[in-house]
Amino acid sequence: MRDLVLDRWDLFEQILIESRFFRELQIMTRDKVEAASDQLIREMQKARLTLAKLHERKSFDRAWELLKQDRVQNKIYAKEGAAADRFAEAIKEANPDEIYQTAWLPIAELFREDRRGAQKIESLLRGLFNPDQYRRPLAVIDLSIEQSITADSNRMGPLFTDGSPVESTSTPLWNETIQALVIKRLLEGIRTAAEEAYKQNRSLNTLVLMDEAHRLASRDNSENDEKKGVRNILIDAARTTRKYGVGWMFISQTLSSIHREILEQLRIFFFGFGLSMGAEFKALSELVGGRSKALDLYQLFRDPHSAFDVSSREYSFMTIGPVSPLSFAGTPLFLSAFNHPSDFLKANGFDLTGAAE
Repeated sequence: MRDLVLDRWDLFEQILIESRFFRELQIMTRDKVEAASDQLIREMQKARLTLAKLHERKSFDRAWELLKQDRVQNKIYAKEGAAADRFAEAIKEANPDEIYQTAWLPIAELFREDRRGAQKIESLLRGLFNPDQYRRPLAVIDLSIEQSITADSNRMGPLFTDGSPVESTSTPLWNETIQALVIKRLLEGIRTAAEEAYKQNRSLNTLVLMDEAHRLASRDNSENDEKKGVRNILIDAARTTRKYGVGWMFISQTLSSIHREILEQLRIFFFGFGLSMGAEFKALSELVGGRSKALDLYQLFRDPHSAFDVSSREYSFMTIGPVSPLSFAGTPLFLSAFNHPSDFLKANGFDLTGAAE
């Protein structure tokens, strides 16, 4: 995800709120941090600063000068003498070089377009959905890189004085909230592209696949507003984008953790080994319709990893939905999958280069 260039002022504002920037200037309450971020960005836009050049020192110096203006400070702290004086004094005493290096630059780099190997989200989406491309591209967004956070940084960071959590100072950018902002931007872009294509009477013919889907579409209520926003987009997308030619595939090791409204919208299910106990089996029974014979057969599935020899492992699945020839009767279909890609290719008449025999 670090290779994506963010491209919207609202993202900069939300990341600035989550960062340490205004806490360094003695603004400690969440509402005041939001007010300060909003006012600073308004002034920066009036000064014609651009997102792509925020990393440049002259852009920071201009923003810093704006913050030092009495007019701007009064809009943040209107009629609040002590707090306003503390804010003004903090700006005077702060070291701009240190603030730039430690609090401003790590945020601004996310919007820098000339980073090596980086790509703007807008251009990525435009390339994916270009109707003139014969061979459709494949884009993989790797979230795992951003999870290499130490146990210390995963603990709750300092709190605003109103009790709202903020990110740990040791991880100023890639906490879960900021990661959710980027994912939300991508999903909104996909949905917008689908709606535009629909207006032009064409289908996107696109599949969005999400591994470890319970992280993004959890059934549990998160206290994080941005993670809720991601989940709500997924719920809405599962309901509405099918007619736009956008399909959604959710892969998870658990069934009960996926939001129920998403499960209700899915048409095809593949159930592998591991859902035969507790809450998982209950969720499975509800989806299958409580058919005892099918569930009895499912419970006979063997753990593939019980076989020490990899070649002898058997991966069994129960599937429901229109993929099954028995779907008209609602009867699950049982199958065993190949345990190596070459076996699949050979059985389907393809050689290892992918050419049909």
